[in-house]
Amino acid sequence: MSAIRLLRADPSRPFLRDCEGVAALEFALILPILLMFLAATAEFVSAVDQKRKVAQLGRTLADLTAQGDTQNPVSSTLMSDIVASSGPILAPFPSTAATIQISAVGVYQANNPSTAYVCSVYPTTGKRSVGSATDIAVPKNFQRIGARFVLVEVTMPFKPILGAMTPKIVRGLNLNFTWAEKVTWPVRSGSTYLGDSEIVLPNGRQCP
Repeated sequence: MSAIRLLRADPSRPFLRDCEGVAALEFALILPILLMFLAATAEFVSAVDQKRKVAQLGRTLADLTAQGDTQNPVSSTLMSDIVASSGPILAPFPSTAATIQISAVGVYQANNPSTAYVCSVYPTTGKRSVGSATDIAVPKNFQRIGARFVLVEVTMPFKPILGAMTPKIVRGLNLNFTWAEKVTWPVRSGSTYLGDSEIVLPNGRQCP
């Protein structure tokens, strides 16, 4: 008789025959792994959804602004309504977390048609101001003298669904990042000044 069979037959060692609690032990070992995968999957889906909504917001703002207004410069009321569309587009994410700036851009330098000039901005409290902007990449179809287009820049920090709990559950997971979207859009209305039709944003002036 083997040593294991002798031990099992020994009435002084009943725990060798007792299998109760094994399922609970296995569950306790597997639960942290399941929670980790659940948290990571939830945050991944949320991040992808937010990125998609930020991109959609950029295109929507650019298209609405490019349609212009019955007056030029565009009224502040209309621009406020256009920016307010961020609420339903970004839902269920809070639109207050998004930073939005819209610029009316022109190309006028004959010696360098790839250099953009910001002619007017909305709102004026953003990072853009009127003047040359070397950090704006002019699309090839706008690299000509007199070209005009609308530039929309949207940034939005990602907020985890589970807040500060997610990095604790999934060790090493960094969720401190910001989505950024830049959209250039051709002017669809507006007034013609020195080149293409141009949208002039509130309190702004046409391109020089």
